[in-house]
Amino acid sequence: MRILLIDDHMSFCEGLSAAMMVARPDYLIDYTTDTRSGPLAILDKTDYDLFLMDLMMPGIGGVELIRFLNSHGHQTPIIVLSSVEDTAVITQVLELGVMGYLPKSYSVYQIVDAIETCQQGNIHVPAFLSASLQTGSAQRFKNNAAQDWPLTPRQIEILSLLDKGMSNQQIADYLYISKATVKTHVNQMFKTLQVNNRVSCLRSARNVGLLSG
Repeated sequence: MRILLIDDHMSFCEGLSAAMMVARPDYLIDYTTDTRSGPLAILDKTDYDLFLMDLMMPGIGGVELIRFLNSHGHQTPIIVLSSVEDTAVITQVLELGVMGYLPKSYSVYQIVDAIETCQQGNIHVPAFLSASLQTGSAQRFKNNAAQDWPLTPRQIEILSLLDKGMSNQQIADYLYISKATVKTHVNQMFKTLQVNNRVSCLRSARNVGLLSG
């Protein structure tokens, strides 16, 4: 899995990226601290499976950056990693479609576990904040979001390529990601759809409306 960490603090990025790759050697983590150059630099980064993003950054803030990426149809899933604990702000970013909110007080292993939860199509919000989220959309996110959209946008993309008969290597070449990343997504799709092979995966995806025909 290839992750881009977006945070303006160099030491935080260096420490977290190193620790996460020790915890999960299959993760490849890059980071950018240049948030003053504008959102176009982030928009061009399309070869990642996940953006792990702070909210309080100089230049364009995290909420504005998420809005910008959404408005340009950017498909990379986003998880917010921030010290902000304002429930109004958290509700706002959830309603913008992020996959989860993680406090910076989380340990590396809590972050990794939350990422795995989000990979399965669920929305992650820490329990100590979840009870405070009261809007209709936020309440829906507190429940199992997989009922509404069981796969991530990247997994949907890979699913459509599986449906075309592509191998893992062909999908990796097509999407400019590693074969290992494709395999991780495929395994997560199997787990989410409760199947153990590609044929059953495609059949199940059609049954729940993720594929036509």
